[in-house]
Amino acid sequence: MRVLVLLFFMFATTLLPAQDVSFKAVAPNVVEVGEQFRISYTLNKEGENLKVPTFEGFNLLMGPSTSTSSSFSNVNGRVTQSQSYTYTYILQSNEKGVKTIPAATIEVDGKTYTSNVLSIEVVASSGNKSSGTTSQGTVQPEKNAAISDKNLFVLIDVSRSNLYIGEAAIVTLKVYTKVDLVNLGQTKFPSFSGFLVEEVPTPQQISLNRENYNGSVYNVGVLRKYLLFPQHTGEIVIEPFELECVVRQQLSRSRSFFDDFFGNYQDVRVKRVSKPVTINVNELPIAGKPAVFSGTVGRINMTTSISADTVNVNEAITYKVTFSGSGNIKLIETPSISFPPDFENYEPKINKNIKTDENGMHGSVTYEYLLIPRYAGDYTIPGLRFAYFDTQTKTYKTLNGNSYSVNVRKVDGVSETQAGNTTSGAVVQSFKKEDVKFLGEDIRYIKTGNLHIHDKGIEFFKTLTYWLLLVVPLLLFVVGSIINRRRIKANADLIRVKNKAATKMARKRMKLAAVALKSRNSEIFYDEVLKALWGYVSYKLNVDRSELNRDNISEKLDKKSVDVGLIDAFIALLDECEFARYAPGGDTEQKMDDTYKKGIAIITKLDRAVK
Repeated sequence: MRVLVLLFFMFATTLLPAQDVSFKAVAPNVVEVGEQFRISYTLNKEGENLKVPTFEGFNLLMGPSTSTSSSFSNVNGRVTQSQSYTYTYILQSNEKGVKTIPAATIEVDGKTYTSNVLSIEVVASSGNKSSGTTSQGTVQPEKNAAISDKNLFVLIDVSRSNLYIGEAAIVTLKVYTKVDLVNLGQTKFPSFSGFLVEEVPTPQQISLNRENYNGSVYNVGVLRKYLLFPQHTGEIVIEPFELECVVRQQLSRSRSFFDDFFGNYQDVRVKRVSKPVTINVNELPIAGKPAVFSGTVGRINMTTSISADTVNVNEAITYKVTFSGSGNIKLIETPSISFPPDFENYEPKINKNIKTDENGMHGSVTYEYLLIPRYAGDYTIPGLRFAYFDTQTKTYKTLNGNSYSVNVRKVDGVSETQAGNTTSGAVVQSFKKEDVKFLGEDIRYIKTGNLHIHDKGIEFFKTLTYWLLLVVPLLLFVVGSIINRRRIKANADLIRVKNKAATKMARKRMKLAAVALKSRNSEIFYDEVLKALWGYVSYKLNVDRSELNRDNISEKLDKKSVDVGLIDAFIALLDECEFARYAPGGDTEQKMDDTYKKGIAIITKLDRAVK
């Protein structure tokens, strides 16, 4: 058996698809002087001849230590396997500054692969580290430290505090901590009044990373990121945001052995409020502003195209203009193009492909115009001019699109007047028609044919039709009210209602019994007949089903002056159905048919006898 399993894994491994080699270096981006930290080189295939840099500016304390991990899965015949080889070094920083660790190299299957270059910022020591601690990714929380605004705070990080109207700023809401932050509670985010806000996608799970803030290393979590476009000039204040933090603290040492063994901790809820941030928004320069400038700010490109330059009268042409680049591209206004007056044009179809990330807003916006020439001739679509403010050069730039010559050919056998009034079959439903120009007709009739014109002076008031329309609805309302009151009164008499419903219920059950009879299902047949019999007398006598038995049925039917023979026949039919239901085996189709007929006959006679 073991041999078969081994052969299976060997065979499955041979079926695995080729995997791209990945060689990556990972280290903290910020450390303190004298702090020990790890740098790891991870490879997804087995390699050899690893060459690492000299780690200049750091002391090499240990390494390399090698570890290997692998995983294998087979889901619905799809075999996947992943392997990881990690080479770890422990370094110690010895001086402040930004240090660059060059790339390492390794050989896999005869090919050399290079890792990424690392940049590590070394800051002054805070003096809170214990000897021998080794960091990787996050700062070790300060033990038994009192919670203060220095080791736990929140702030609004703004990429730019001075910008032009229409220019974007990245705003990040962060929490900084040196204590053991275990959870976050309620949060009140700013309203960003005065800005057009686009949220930048961030991970749902907030993770803490090392960051240098004012020369000290903190664990930093990113709560939200926004892209803000100011809507007016001047100073705009971003109001503070509030965050509830849950910090785990170790209590004073207890004398209990169990408290020392399991740990003696408590979670403390602390509210933190950021400081407001002011952004200064400047007006765009007046000098050099083009007449066609409409407020677009960023780095923009423009392309134009036309689907055909030679068409017949009433054939559709598609004119496209695409804006691409970065900036407030989402706010670009629909361009105004001077199409020839003999071209019927429609509102453009707009296609936006825009993304928002840490680099701002970028993508493309396409406007697609549908044009229909109504007369033959040679026409020119002028080139589109578009201006924007370049945020890098701080100058206005004007883009000029191509102009297009269109030759419209006359259709044989169709006059120009007819052509101008013919609706083209090329009109696309996704376009909305705007300002359709009728050529060849300057008078349009409102209505023709039989207009049903009446002589002036004939009055509808006080005619027979007038009085009928006034009185008939009132009479119908009165009659309807009387009928509705009678219906409500009749439904209030529960005994009467249930008495009427008894026959209807029994008829429904007997229909189900007939279906079971046809399929020769004796169990369902007798069950439905019993339900019909018991339900009928329950409704008819107004007695709850749970309170009925053979004795009180006989007693109550007798009080209703029902014939004794009919009562005995009803009780006998109950016994027969229950016996056949709980002791099946001798039931024949003829016997079931006789039972069905007797049930119908007895219920009919009881309905006549019980009033």
